[in-house]
Amino acid sequence: MERIRNSSLFLLWIGAAISISEIYTGGLIAPLGLAKGLAAILIGHLIGTLLLAFGGYISFQSGRTAMEKVRDSLGPVGAKITAFLNVLQLIGWGAVMIIQAGRAFGGIVNLSLGISIIIMGLAVFTWAFFFNNYSKVINDIFVVVLLALSIMVLFKIDFNTFPGLTGEMSFTTAIELSIAMPISWLPLIGDYTKNGQSKQGVFWASFSGYFIGSALMYLLGFLITTHTGLDVIEYIVQSNIKFVAGFIIVVSTVTTAFLDIYSAVISTKQLIPFNNDNLWIAIYSLISMLIAFVFPIENYENFLLTIGGVFIPVYTIVFIEYLTHYKGQSVKLNTAGILVAIAGTLLYNYFVKAQWGSPTIAVFLGVSVVYLVIKRLLISEPLLTSK
Repeated sequence: MERIRNSSLFLLWIGAAISISEIYTGGLIAPLGLAKGLAAILIGHLIGTLLLAFGGYISFQSGRTAMEKVRDSLGPVGAKITAFLNVLQLIGWGAVMIIQAGRAFGGIVNLSLGISIIIMGLAVFTWAFFFNNYSKVINDIFVVVLLALSIMVLFKIDFNTFPGLTGEMSFTTAIELSIAMPISWLPLIGDYTKNGQSKQGVFWASFSGYFIGSALMYLLGFLITTHTGLDVIEYIVQSNIKFVAGFIIVVSTVTTAFLDIYSAVISTKQLIPFNNDNLWIAIYSLISMLIAFVFPIENYENFLLTIGGVFIPVYTIVFIEYLTHYKGQSVKLNTAGILVAIAGTLLYNYFVKAQWGSPTIAVFLGVSVVYLVIKRLLISEPLLTSK
């Protein structure tokens, strides 16, 4: 088994974070203003990326993929449900990136949105099909170039302008939007970190890589909208560095989307057995492109929050299973875990609508306490045992 170098893992997660979707999401937070917006981005990324890195860490410790760890914790039925939901969100992410990149690319080169979506869809398929080995040197090189160009775009912003911004954004929602992006990678980070070099390296390479990349992308989008008043894509199309920005968009879309497509294929193996990965790469690339034609991009914020609502409760159960390490964890059906995770999703949605406190923190603590109590009632021996 080939081990992934810490440097490649670091660049992998920086590369995963560099995307038009992350820049776009940062722009949504602009109505909060500079101080609150920056605080929300940093707090949300700290929470979300710590959870993401811990998910990668436990996969390394066991040498198992993300979905295999879910199966260990929730049983095969719970794993199938989670894998199905993960495939849906990954195909959705593919569609989101294709349509956002298509909008920007089409505006830059003066093409219709439909043609731009087809071009971006074919580009995603080509990269996923021919470069699906995530440790390839070419991916590392592209990530370094993208990071440098993104920093260049950041310094091209006119920081002396402050147009009046319209729109509403609560501080807690902004934090959740910053948490949700790293959380969306939780169901697949273990597919890569399980082959890392060391447990310390896996955790810190994943944490630092994604935190740096994602926070920078959010910051870029946040500052663009704050200082120009423009939608991020509108700014890119109108700027005097639009061709540099276009290069970033195209390359970052294909280097990020291949992670989604590849991991959707891995998750599908929890649902049905197959050996031809390339066939499923082609299928999911095509489906993502077709969905991009009809995806309601105006509901993008709800899409992000839905991801948090689904996977935060599930991975709270996975984390508890790892930390408590009680006997009988590989049961055929963990009914208690599945029901508590469903309740956690409902609780998350309640807190989002109420805009009271942090839904992530509330659900993480609530699910942890309820699940531990239930397990203590169902299992005769103590939950906490030595490793």
